[in-house]
Amino acid sequence: MQDPHIVFRALGLGPGDTFLDAGCGLGEYALKAARIVGPMGMVHAFDVTPGCIEDLSDLARARGLSQVHAAVADITRPLPVPDASVTVGLLGTVLHIPPVTRAMKAVIMEIRRVLRPGGRLGVIECNPYSPCGPPQSMRLTATRVTDALEACGFRSCSVQDMGYLYLAMYQKPSS
Repeated sequence: MQDPHIVFRALGLGPGDTFLDAGCGLGEYALKAARIVGPMGMVHAFDVTPGCIEDLSDLARARGLSQVHAAVADITRPLPVPDASVTVGLLGTVLHIPPVTRAMKAVIMEIRRVLRPGGRLGVIECNPYSPCGPPQSMRLTATRVTDALEACGFRSCSVQDMGYLYLAMYQKPSS
């Protein structure tokens, strides 16, 4: 997990927001986000691995984070989230996974559907020069990710080099 302070500061996540962690894995970002959004906010955390979701649900319950809604879901398919209900979304090191890469346009369009107008999306992926991470053939450059998001109507805001990873920020237009 990348430094959550850097990630959430860039995302502009705040109290009362609704956060989407699409492809949450063990849910480290979801748990940190739950503390930030507080009891008036909501965190949707989805992953295809039932064990990850069970562990995340148990941790959230043990920490009294009732605002965490963790569920098994394939992010390449429609998500169980209402239209325009999410303030901030995160795709943290998931776009390079082959089934997700193949369905990238559908994934992006689904994120666009659930984000509110003006909503923000962060994408974290491995830098091409990083000595660790997925094989080079699976890595997605920030340019490739930006081209895909802009083709789906997102506005590129920034790309921040974070060492082994980069954080690219996007916004859904207000109108």
